[in-house]
Amino acid sequence: MTTEGIMAFEDFINEEKNHLLKYAILFVVILFLLFLNYLFIKPLNSLPGPLYGGDFYFQLSQTNHVKYGGSPLDSSNIVGALPSYFVVYSAFTGWTARIFSISAIQAEFGFSYIIIILSAAVIFFLSLRLFKNPLISAIATLSLIATAAFPIIKYTAMVELLLIPLLFLCIYNFLIKKSLINSIILGAAYGLVGLGHAVAFIASSVLMVFVFIYFEIIINPDLKIKRIKEAKKIDFKKLFSAIWPYFIVLIIALPIVLLWWFKPIFIYHAQTSLHQIDAGTSDWSRGGIQFSFLFNTLKAAFLDFTSFYTIIFSLLNIAGLLALFFLKTRDSRLRFVKFIIASAFILTFHYLITQNLLGFNLVPEYISYLILEPAKVLLLCLGAYFIHRLLKKFALKGEHNAYLNYGFYAIIIILLLAWQVNAYNHRADNRWYGAGFNDLPPNTQEASNYLVANTDVYDTILTSKEVGFALNSLSGRKLVISRRAHTDPFIDMDSREIDAAIVLYGDGSAPRKEIIQKYNIKYLYWDNYWIPSEFQVNEQGQITGWYDPLVMFDSPEKQETLKAYNVSFFTENTWIDPAVKGEHVKKFDLLFISPQNYNSFTHPWNAELDGYLQEVWNYSQSGAVVSRLYKIVNITDN
Repeated sequence: MTTEGIMAFEDFINEEKNHLLKYAILFVVILFLLFLNYLFIKPLNSLPGPLYGGDFYFQLSQTNHVKYGGSPLDSSNIVGALPSYFVVYSAFTGWTARIFSISAIQAEFGFSYIIIILSAAVIFFLSLRLFKNPLISAIATLSLIATAAFPIIKYTAMVELLLIPLLFLCIYNFLIKKSLINSIILGAAYGLVGLGHAVAFIASSVLMVFVFIYFEIIINPDLKIKRIKEAKKIDFKKLFSAIWPYFIVLIIALPIVLLWWFKPIFIYHAQTSLHQIDAGTSDWSRGGIQFSFLFNTLKAAFLDFTSFYTIIFSLLNIAGLLALFFLKTRDSRLRFVKFIIASAFILTFHYLITQNLLGFNLVPEYISYLILEPAKVLLLCLGAYFIHRLLKKFALKGEHNAYLNYGFYAIIIILLLAWQVNAYNHRADNRWYGAGFNDLPPNTQEASNYLVANTDVYDTILTSKEVGFALNSLSGRKLVISRRAHTDPFIDMDSREIDAAIVLYGDGSAPRKEIIQKYNIKYLYWDNYWIPSEFQVNEQGQITGWYDPLVMFDSPEKQETLKAYNVSFFTENTWIDPAVKGEHVKKFDLLFISPQNYNSFTHPWNAELDGYLQEVWNYSQSGAVVSRLYKIVNITDN
């Protein structure tokens, strides 16, 4: 073999060794994360959150909806509505549960492992492309996939950990080479984000506009406005060459996105129901809240000194911030890193301009963890990269540089591993994580089993909002009313709550029949949590507290409607979402359906409704019936 041949063979062997090292590092990191995820899942008998009103259980409702034959594009809790938790997660988990005949909880726990593997691979190879160092990639992976999120059983976590990093990777590949295949892949990734989360899609759409403006108009040498002015003509061939790949992206993305977004855009014209957004988020019109969010977000990124680990991360983020200004951007990789970081902060703090000048915002809380958190991973990696460069340049010379690359990054990786283990130890003591150690309430579980065995997934049930929430979570069966935060943002919940109040507590058979037929109500369900889930009442009949009763935004028309059917109510200026209260949230003039309407603890509805009820199932504990399911009958009788 010639000398050139030997050298070429040695280069090949060295290159393969580098590839093996990269894959070995990724494999070890994934195994570590999967093991921690297993430790979280192993002791759980149910989901680690509240059964009544908890986000994890509403996500379970969408998985069960799909498992039992519902379309992922339909709401899991309201017939004829859009799914409020987006499509991608529930489609996968629901179809998995259906195909393999496993429970929805098992499907979600299993998908947690898959998300970890896919997310780790995406962020690893994204950072590898940007920083050309597998150790930095390990840092990125351990920084993004935080143990505190385990198990990953909600669509928002999937979007943050997987779809947004995937979008970043596809954007970078697209910018490096605007080939047809890269355009198609970016379009598909963008489309998946559109079916993954509403706020993530809107923010990503703005990000895509930023991509075009910055890379094609500001820094593209062929399309710079200054150069066009000097040439006094536009090179349409170069213009078309730069723009056509973006059209390919849109052509691929739009059909995917419109699976969910068609109705909101073309039918509802982006008009959500009354106060749907501001009822459950901070009041961004207030300057104090704007400043507080800005301060707290920047403090969490750069000045969090609450523990040894957060101090290290803050210092690395500060180094990354300095790198934004001191590292030259001639390298396309570093230019892209800077662009993503800057764009993420602009998107997060957009409200400083849009809210104050135009009166709207894109829900900054959501953008902060869906877009900013993945971008902060790149910021931390940029900080580590910047410090490493400074050490190589000023601190260590000669032979020491051979060890510096491994030693410096290895220390950070060890700290991240320790941080993950420490987070696991703290999470194990969390109240709601501990709730997952318990079995589900047997009466709710058995009621759900009966419904699954004897009803269709689109059959509608009337009950109280929180009792219905739990029943829907475990069965996927539909409701007349449910918690507002977990319903289609374009549906009018006020009219539904009024209708439910008339059926349950109003006088007159004609309107009751009409409403039952309107919603095609098949069953009424009662259990012993009905009244406590709405009001806390003392022995003197006084209201001492409320949780999630029938409530709507007050108006004279609504009051007159309720009076016409003899439904008691009271008014109060307070919060409408039982889980989102505080000085940072808007209050509204609300109309509450009063507990004075209750007939009795075991029979809260008006006795006139009994003529339409046929008991088909009940459940007893300690000799007392705690749950009853009634079938609606006699509706078509004259």
